Amino acid sequence: MSDRILGILKGENPGPLVVFIAALHGNEKHGIEAFNNIYNSIRENQIAINGKIIGLMGNISATEANKRYLRYDLNRSWKSDYIDSLRNSNNPLRAEDAEMMELLEIIEEHSQGDYKDKIMVDLHGTSSDYGNFLVVPEDEEFYAVIKSLHLPVVVDLDKYLEGTLLGYYHTKGFISFAFEGGLIGSREAVELHVSGIWELLEAAGVITHHDHEDLDHYENKLKNSSINLPKVVKAFHRHWVEDEDEFVMKPGYRNFQRITKGEELAMDKKGPIYAPKEGMIFMPLYQNSGNDGFFLVEERQ
Repeated sequence: MSDRILGILKGENPGPLVVFIAALHGNEKHGIEAFNNIYNSIRENQIAINGKIIGLMGNISATEANKRYLRYDLNRSWKSDYIDSLRNSNNPLRAEDAEMMELLEIIEEHSQGDYKDKIMVDLHGTSSDYGNFLVVPEDEEFYAVIKSLHLPVVVDLDKYLEGTLLGYYHTKGFISFAFEGGLIGSREAVELHVSGIWELLEAAGVITHHDHEDLDHYENKLKNSSINLPKVVKAFHRHWVEDEDEFVMKPGYRNFQRITKGEELAMDKKGPIYAPKEGMIFMPLYQNSGNDGFFLVEERQ
């Protein structure tokens, strides 16, 4: 088995294909632990499943280096024309190019077959508090697997982010979403991902409620994590950051914190950066790599 494959479970009965991607950003390792927890529990307790479950490592080289990425963000490169150019190139693949092509090959191999649904779950974390939410294409928000997680849903982010894994596999017919478990490196992020994975496996019909006695506990954990958070928000602004900008976010901001128009949010070499409109701040950048300084979102009416 490839080092990239965390585990594969195949049931005797037909059902959905569920693919989990962990550590697409190499410093977000909690998804690996969460998937391994589920995988080992299913095997040790001989829980019957329907369909197939696959867990995959995203960016292995960046994970080993404990960096978000080495050459470029692996979650901004899933573009059909770029993938085609790599497939047609005779040049050796480097860093993230090699990672993406191996992921594609494995996913394509295991996607063959007549599955009830194909579900792609991209496990992530954030560099700011209250980072428990789902990023989904707008037409997916009412699917049972999305609703089962009881987390804030963010739509319209695809208008600002090109080349995401979830966007690419959405075009391939997958129910595809990013599941943000919380603050990078925290136990809470691992526990929330574990809870969410159990819940979505039940909602997808991979397991049944009586197969796992703690499902009520996991559902309550997800609900409690979202108390006082909005149900559905849409993105309306992104502050783009270049490496040379010397961008520094002002400390203390958390996801979904309300801000006012004109509020000073960050600094770069040109001076203060102010909110162009009132709303809620989303994914403020508190790490050294990344091009998204922050987003602004608002509750959908």
